Amino acid sequence: MPSRPHHRRRRTAAATAGVVLAALLPLHLAGGGAAHANADPSPVRVNQIGYLTGADKIATVVSPSTSPLPWELRDAGGTVVASGTTAVRGHDAASGDHVHHADFSSVTTTGVHTLHVPGVGTSVAFGIDDSSLYPDLAGEALNYFYFHRMGTPTEARHLRYPAHAHEALHPGDESVPCYQQWCGDERLNVRYSWADAGDFGIYAVNHAISAWTLLNLHERYPDAHPDGSLNIPESGNGRSDLVDEVEYGSRFMPGLLPSTGLASHKVHNHVWSAFPTSIAQENAQARSAQPPSTNATYAVARTTAHLARVLEPDDPARAAELWASARDAWQRAESHPVLTYPNAPQAEGGGDYGDSKTTDDRYAAAVELYLTAGALGDSSVGTYRSAVTGSPHYGEVGQFDWAEVAGAGTLSLLTVDNDLPAADLARMESNLLSFADSITGVLEREGYPSAIPGSSRYPWGSNSFIANRMLVLGTAHDLTGETGYLRAMHRAMDYLMGNNAMRLSYVTGYGAFAETDLHDRLAWGAYPQTPFPPGWLSGGPNNELINDNATPTGQPAAKSYAGPDTAPQAWGSKENTINWNAPLAWVATHLDRTAHELVEGDGNGPGPGPGDSEPPTAPGTPTVVATTADSVTLSWTAATDDVGIAGYRVLRLDGGARTPVASVTGTTAVITGLEPDTAYTFAVEARDAAGNVSPLSGSVTARTAAGGSGPGAPGATCAVAYRVTGQWQGGFQAEVTLTNTGPTTLSGWSLSWEFPGGESVSNMWGGTASQVGGRVTVSPMDYTATVPAGGSVTLGFVGSAPGAAGVPTSFAVDGSACTTG
Repeated sequence: MPSRPHHRRRRTAAATAGVVLAALLPLHLAGGGAAHANADPSPVRVNQIGYLTGADKIATVVSPSTSPLPWELRDAGGTVVASGTTAVRGHDAASGDHVHHADFSSVTTTGVHTLHVPGVGTSVAFGIDDSSLYPDLAGEALNYFYFHRMGTPTEARHLRYPAHAHEALHPGDESVPCYQQWCGDERLNVRYSWADAGDFGIYAVNHAISAWTLLNLHERYPDAHPDGSLNIPESGNGRSDLVDEVEYGSRFMPGLLPSTGLASHKVHNHVWSAFPTSIAQENAQARSAQPPSTNATYAVARTTAHLARVLEPDDPARAAELWASARDAWQRAESHPVLTYPNAPQAEGGGDYGDSKTTDDRYAAAVELYLTAGALGDSSVGTYRSAVTGSPHYGEVGQFDWAEVAGAGTLSLLTVDNDLPAADLARMESNLLSFADSITGVLEREGYPSAIPGSSRYPWGSNSFIANRMLVLGTAHDLTGETGYLRAMHRAMDYLMGNNAMRLSYVTGYGAFAETDLHDRLAWGAYPQTPFPPGWLSGGPNNELINDNATPTGQPAAKSYAGPDTAPQAWGSKENTINWNAPLAWVATHLDRTAHELVEGDGNGPGPGPGDSEPPTAPGTPTVVATTADSVTLSWTAATDDVGIAGYRVLRLDGGARTPVASVTGTTAVITGLEPDTAYTFAVEARDAAGNVSPLSGSVTARTAAGGSGPGAPGATCAVAYRVTGQWQGGFQAEVTLTNTGPTTLSGWSLSWEFPGGESVSNMWGGTASQVGGRVTVSPMDYTATVPAGGSVTLGFVGSAPGAAGVPTSFAVDGSACTTG
């Protein structure tokens, strides 16, 4: 591990305290050199960096005991400063561990501590601090992007370790042929980009979500990463270093557009690069622009429009160029038939990034063009506004990544001033808070503080899903001022920083037992003599699709992660990518800027400020307005407040547990995703603009109707599109798109079909498949479980077949036949 001067060591008041801390911390944090990422041997798991004084401080203790266990919190001198007993949580589905929680949140004494559970073990040393825990992490996460620049040399003076400096990667990208001449003899100029992941490909759709994340960070916190803060070649030009970095990495995007037609979906080598490789060897590889897609074209439109808006105040000429590219890309995507990828033979030296749904990409692009047209005073603003408000995704907020981008569009609408109706923006905020509340509910239920439910598989890049959910929590905190969302962010950060089933910090350079090697050809080539730079996020456990030789199979979801020094073979769990480090930078920035809110004794800390300390009155006891098989509609009498009510939160009561299920600004809420013929108990709390929270209302119990859209229910209305996207000797890859053509939300669905000729599913993403003979039954993942009316979800899988893969002719959801096509 790299030598990393720890934040708390620099701030130690007494020399003797510094000596004690250095003795307690492992070698690589106390000033040693590189070490392997051996996991924490203790069954007592904590955030290996530490906790703010006013934050939740909950350790996970692995023990088979079914009775509470005593614990002791000890300071650096070994003195017991607090004690208590654990809460037995029992079996944790995600990890397979039997766990307890040790809650020492009441302790606010700063310094270095350990948590001791007699007969079980002692945690690593961690801090309790009264200032930011991660003051350097955002900058280190952002330096990842300079490290991965292509098209120009990287210089030692801008890198953490001089050994990582190198000559330009792929300068020949300024003249790239189209694979199998899909654009004739034309050559594309896509020089100046970021290497996407462990390979050196550039991919429009993945770049778009990465650039959006960083530009959203800038628009939400314009002063967070000013000129000179990141030590990049552009530092000193008077413009935000973050914006400069995104501008550099996005220069290739307009070049994906040939003279006519849609944009190339991606550019990469014809064969996978060696691992490791040299610059000369890599630059000698044959390389092409792969065939085009509609979604890549929308990706060019949204990124160039977004960047034009951000650059316009400082560089109107460059902004005008980008705005012209954005409008051109939009027009091409709108005027050509929809084309999904892959649609033609392709070179094998890069990932697919295949996506058959275009409506969310169109919506996200329309949002950025609408907001930019408004900011620039462009007369086309009405056209883009209509595309936004007419989209089936208008106002949608949910899990987002490169393939599901509607939520990113809505978050932009909640970040940038616009002229949409106030009622529409209020609905969007309500949707955001409902999703944020569902995330906090997951964190409260899990044995380890993961934001992914243990009932689902962990997808490829699971840590990025967690980071993106933390981004949602951070936005909810910004919009409401509620520190509960900030506390939830810190709990999720506890997971990334070591309180997890792998006993490992997933961020390089952070923690006593941190990840040391990731699937990155450049960094691996200098390892272990030169450590990986700090601030890189590992992909994380993955049991949704395992196609490497290092990620273990047959493990619980949260333990499906490769071991130390396996990076070349561990792309399924130890990959690092631009769209994983981008949300890490966003999250680290937010946590750093808001640390004072969770510091005990700070007048700006948890709870209301000095201007308003009076909480609202309790709302009226809710009444049940309507029920379906999977939803309950509640209404209640408004609370009162001396300043004004900002919103309400509905909680589901189960014994002593309170799980947030909806956030609204009015006095009616629809709670969805429920089980048929099941009793649920709800109550409501109000909050005001200062963050004061009311007493809980009286409770009401409602029973959902039998039947409906839940599992096994008759009458489901659906359409299924099935296509084989690739075949090889003995195997194939297929894609299944399920569309809800009914009038109500489809929740907790079960999709089934019959293979015609001996085919079988090997690995699936987006769902979990079981198969008996030729009959396949699929249950959804957490992020595909709910399909709104008119919406769709896409699943994919790799399968085996004795010959040519057959196509099923009939499908059913919850036992009812679907249309096909």
